[in-house]
Amino acid sequence: MKEAIQTLNAPKPSGPYSQGVKKDQFIFVSGQDGVQPGEDEENRGSIAEQTEACLDHIKSILSEKDADLNAIVHMTCHLADLNGQTVQEFNRVYEMYFRNVEVKPARITVGSQLLGTDVEITAIAAVE
Repeated sequence: MKEAIQTLNAPKPSGPYSQGVKKDQFIFVSGQDGVQPGEDEENRGSIAEQTEACLDHIKSILSEKDADLNAIVHMTCHLADLNGQTVQEFNRVYEMYFRNVEVKPARITVGSQLLGTDVEITAIAAVE
């Protein structure tokens, strides 16, 4: 049986999908963007700030099922402008969040056409 995950500590879905879904021992977290409430496309934060927001949203969704970043086994990271500078800025923040995680998640970082954000991250976590 699959179970929807919802938290007030991450943005409400903007369409017909769940923030996260738990199925057996896996949690699938929908793409979390880096837009904070009250921001608009013209005033969104830096790549670093958006990356922090994405990862904080993912942490909040996972915590609804008593999981944390240690449980993540795979992440897909989307950057609107994939280049050396944006990847470096993204990785600097990403590394801070996963510094104390012994086994880092498998990951892919891709350039994507994103609407209203420069960063979006999805995650898959394994829980007991």
